[in-house]
Formats: sequence, C-alpha cells, structure tokens
Amino acid sequence: MDDMKKKSYKLVTCLLILVLIIAAIFLLLRHLRQDPFAPDAHTTLTKDGVTYLGQGWSMAERQQLSYTSFGSRILNYSWFLSLENAEGEQLFRNNSHMADLGFVTDSANKFNPDALPVGVVRDQDDKGNAWVGLSCAACHTGQVTINSKPVRIDGGQSLINYTQFETELLAALKATISQPEKWQRFTARLQQTQKIKPDLVKQQIETRIQELETRYAINATQVPYGHGRLDAFGQIFNAVAAEALNIPANARSPNAPTSFPVLWDASHLDVVQWNASAPNMEPGPLAQNATTALAVYGTVDVLGHGKTYPSSIQIKNLGYIQRKYYKLSSPKWPKDLAGRLDKKLIEKGETIYKQHCLQCHSLVNSEDADRKLSAVLVPANEVGTDMLMVNNFTEGTVKTGELEGKHFALWFGQKFKAEATRLDVVMHVVTGSLLDHPWDSFCSVVQEFATNKMSHADNTVRYYKARPINGIWASAPYLHNGSVPTVYDLLLPAAQRPAQFFVGNRELDRVKLGNQTLEVANASLFDTRSTGNSNVGHEYGTQLNEQERMALLEYIKSL
Repeated sequence: MDDMKKKSYKLVTCLLILVLIIAAIFLLLRHLRQDPFAPDAHTTLTKDGVTYLGQGWSMAERQQLSYTSFGSRILNYSWFLSLENAEGEQLFRNNSHMADLGFVTDSANKFNPDALPVGVVRDQDDKGNAWVGLSCAACHTGQVTINSKPVRIDGGQSLINYTQFETELLAALKATISQPEKWQRFTARLQQTQKIKPDLVKQQIETRIQELETRYAINATQVPYGHGRLDAFGQIFNAVAAEALNIPANARSPNAPTSFPVLWDASHLDVVQWNASAPNMEPGPLAQNATTALAVYGTVDVLGHGKTYPSSIQIKNLGYIQRKYYKLSSPKWPKDLAGRLDKKLIEKGETIYKQHCLQCHSLVNSEDADRKLSAVLVPANEVGTDMLMVNNFTEGTVKTGELEGKHFALWFGQKFKAEATRLDVVMHVVTGSLLDHPWDSFCSVVQEFATNKMSHADNTVRYYKARPINGIWASAPYLHNGSVPTVYDLLLPAAQRPAQFFVGNRELDRVKLGNQTLEVANASLFDTRSTGNSNVGHEYGTQLNEQERMALLEYIKSL
C-alpha cells in the first residue's frame, strides 16, 4: 500500500474521530460498557424442538438480533409474503423452501410476527414503505443436527445458498407477472391486507425485475458460490463502484467467495475479515458493518450529492448489533447430544496442540467478558491457501466518475483523480453515508465501543488471518474458501483431502469434526479444482499419525 493511500486512510480515520470526539467523554464512564447477562444467557435450553447452547444471549436478545435490520432492501415486504415459487403454488417464503435454500427456519415471535427464517427481516424506508431484506443473522447463524436433532449455533456459519436464493427469487417474480393464474392468486393475497392497483403493482414489479437483472449480471460468476459462501468484498465493490456511481464498466466478477466467518470473539479481536483487512478499533467496526449492509442489498445515493450520501443503512441498529455480539461466546461441545469426551485423549491432544497449533491459534478464556484477543497474521504465500481472495481485494482500479475532484476524506486530504482503487472509492462512500447522519453514527460508536488491541499489520503484505479455533466443531467447512469439509481432512496433506464433496448436509460428523458430506436434497457440490476453490495449503499437523490426529481432534472438541 503506497504512502498516499496510508495518508488517505489516516485522514478518514481522523475525520470520523473528529466528528465523534465527544464519544471520548462517554468512554470514561465504565457503566456504558456494562451489558449484564440475562439469567438464561449461559444455559443450554430447548425450545420448539431446537437446542440452544447458552452462548451469552438470552432468548429475547437472540430473537431481537435475528430480526434487527441493518438496511437491506431486496423486495417489497408484502410481495415477498405473497409470492409463489416459479413452479407450483407453494409460497416462496414457505419454511421447507427456505430451508432448501439453506436458511434456518424459525417460529413466530415478538420480533418476527410473520415467522420468517432467521435473518430474513422487515425494513422500512423514509416513505413508510416496508421491505424484506437480510440481516447479519442470516449469514452468521448456524445450525447443525445431531442424530437429526437441531442445535442452533449463535454467530455460527450459515449455509445459505446465496446465488440460488437470488436466482429463484427472480424466477418467481417473472412467473408471477407472466402467468395469469399466479398473478390472480398473488394479487388476491395482497388485497387481504391492503388496497392495491394491480396495474401499478405489475409496473413496479417489472421495474424491480429490471433492477435485479442488472445487479445479477454485474455480479455474475463462472463458479457458483454454493451453500455457505459469498464474495462480500466483490459485491460491495460492485455495489458502489458500478451501481452507485452508475459506471457499468467498473464491474468486476465477484469470483472469490469465502465462507461466512463465525462471529463469536470477533468483536474482541484486534483485526477482522479473512484477509485481516479491517482493524477492529472504533470507528472501524461501524464502518465495516455499514459496508456489509451495502453489500447485502443496502442502497446509497451518490450521484448529485455533495459531501455526504443518503443511504438505507440503519446506523443505530448497527451499534446495537455490534454491542450484543460483544457478549457472544463460542458454543461448547454438546456432550449430552454428541457424546462425552475422553479425558485421556484430551490430555494427549493438548500436548500435540501446543506443539503444532498454538503458535497461530491462541487459546481463549470465554469467561472473560472483556477479553482482548490478537489474531495471528500469516502471509498468504506462506500459509499456501488459495490466493484469489487476497489478490482480488487489492488489485485493480476503477473510474471515479462524479467523485473525481472530491476529497478522499470528504472535506480535506487528497483528491480523487480519474481512477482510484475500488477500496478507496468504497471507503469514501461509506464514510459519506455515515456522516450523512453524524448523530446516529456517534450514538452507534458509543454503544458498541470496546477497547481492543491495535493491529500491527504491514500494509505491504497480503495476509490470511489465523484466529482462535474454540467452537470450530460447529463451523464447517474449513479454510477461508470453505474448501475442506472436516478438521480431520485439514490435518491431512492437501493431496489426500477430498477433491469434491457436498455442502448443505447439516448432520454433524462427530468423528472427523465437520458436517456430513453425503449428498442430500438441494446440497451443492464443491469442486476444489474450480477457480478460487483450491484446497491446498495449511500443511500444519499433516505429519501426525492416526492416533495423534484423533487425540488432537478430541482436544479441539473441548475448546
């Protein structure tokens, strides 16, 4: 990263700090950091047939977090509730269909009156229009089954098939307006709750279809994401540089999908993102979460605006969400369901872990509510895993269009030339979105503040991040791109790892640690020979014999 970019980043940080300087006063008041645990926050419980492992949230907090919008707006909310699948009369939002798409289904509650899946939420714009969108919980809530019994993993890895969801939603909209019987049933459902003008609704749907087709064309990839993956960076770069700036030539295929990372301990780390690109000190967390909102169907208006940019980002909600994730701890091995652990094997495995793993994957005291954690940053060429993600993040420039001549830091600093890096453009627009509502941004920083360690990354190096692996049993598949199905396979030389396997089976593999890879209905096939899907690298612990490998797995289960 050159000196100009370093200066630009510093300017943006200084600007946000200046706008939010009064937050320092609040940070001296320790009570703002206190967020008491509810009585059931660390208690394993079962509700509606689902087991919850007590990771730091009460049931009320869990439900509210699952349905708090951060500004994602995919479709008119009433349309979504009334929409049928492209084939047949089953509603698109039907639980069985949404489960096939990888969503975790849920029952109705105070925050989810329409019984939508976890993370499928209602958002309302300034004109009072209701939208359906996705929230943090959609991608960061996991669920495994143990002997077919569902176990919820708060902050875990989702298995959403993002591309299939988009494809089927678009097909359903097209079928609805093109098939008279579908259209009649659709409008009849709408009219049960509101007065509508069918011709106007059809016009609006046709417009939305065109918008979605444009978005999907911009984000097209040759290799499908499959279950549990998304190139969030690629999609946010396109959302801003191509869509918001209205420069289609800026689009670049988001072809480096990564697994949805688990979020327990993330708020305590010094740096986040698979490539360690985001320092985790304020106002960094607010900015990165706002960026995520734009990646997942958030909107931002750049053209025709001056220093700041109106957006759909629910800034206050981001503060609440981040604060609650600070309370989250990793899921403990559910011994009553998955079986008790062997103490002797654990002891042997602990010794092996210290010899082969501890250098990169530190141990965590989850009982320390204010734990401050450091990720180990490993040069990507040293760990040897697929390089596409780290390369895509830093390579390439885009045309700045209307941003040309504007200050990178909104009011001061370097000015944009005709071209700039995609990251610089995104940072500028996100900063402008946050400062369009400075008070909301201030409140969010105060609410979510945590004193994390400072990252000491070398900006000239491309890293992958090694984080603590507590709870890893519940976050398959593995490596940043999800190319290895189980921890057992990860401890094998790359040449011996599965070249193909199915993703989408939630049944826990209690021996190898991961999910079962047998094909089930609607599972997606992962082919490690495809671009961006390589399973090479991370050749650590691969020389262990079978007995040592199984002892290490037993210890890892106990973390």
